[in-house]
Amino acid sequence: MAETYAMHCEAIEREGARIGEVARTHDLSAPVPCCPGWTLADVVEHIGRLQQWFAAMIERRSPERLPFAEVDFGLPADVADYPEWLVARQAVVAKVLRAADPDAAMYTWGPGGAVRFWARRMAMECLIHRYDAELAAASVTAFDPALAADGVEEFLVNLPSAENFTPAVSRLRGDGQTIGFGVWGTEVDWTVRLDADSFGLVGAVADPDAVVSAETVDALLLLVYGRIGVDDPRIKTKGDADLLEKWFTNSRF
Repeated sequence: MAETYAMHCEAIEREGARIGEVARTHDLSAPVPCCPGWTLADVVEHIGRLQQWFAAMIERRSPERLPFAEVDFGLPADVADYPEWLVARQAVVAKVLRAADPDAAMYTWGPGGAVRFWARRMAMECLIHRYDAELAAASVTAFDPALAADGVEEFLVNLPSAENFTPAVSRLRGDGQTIGFGVWGTEVDWTVRLDADSFGLVGAVADPDAVVSAETVDALLLLVYGRIGVDDPRIKTKGDADLLEKWFTNSRF
């Protein structure tokens, strides 16, 4: 578990630094193709604010959700200063994470109730928004495979708890239908079951009602986060098309 926490801390520093590098060397007004209405500057502001919010809660070991209004983000008035603002704030975030006890109890919106939840969540935020930044700059690089796989699982583990702020997730109900997720040439790695009053990860089933597979785990992560669609050539689907439509229509947060 300590190694996993360290992996997430390292990912936050590495992926965050890459966002800062892209922002310093590219046009901040460049649009983000997979996030309509967003620019590279919006990505920088979003990830910078999120990191500081996470870090503020970790420092306080907040027993409940900390309102954004209670965090001093220090956002520059000039967008041109965003990259340096992000880099400076990331150094503070890294220090907070490294000093924290990963198993210290605190508020989390998903399962866990400890600091390590936020390290994992922040790592995935940095990873997926690094992709957004690189896409805006037309300079996309590959994900670390282990981190991308962890990201798919983290998404599927936490998605049921996202109902609190993403009401559409509550529509992911059924009568036991299953969806398998995996990578081409391998067995299904994750299976989700939709029940009458809940949904979530379950153990492997012999014949899922629908299967989604990707050429790489990178592509699978981008798919579950809505950065690419099932019509992307890196994605294959089979089985219940209506079930898959329900999933992808309601599974974003």
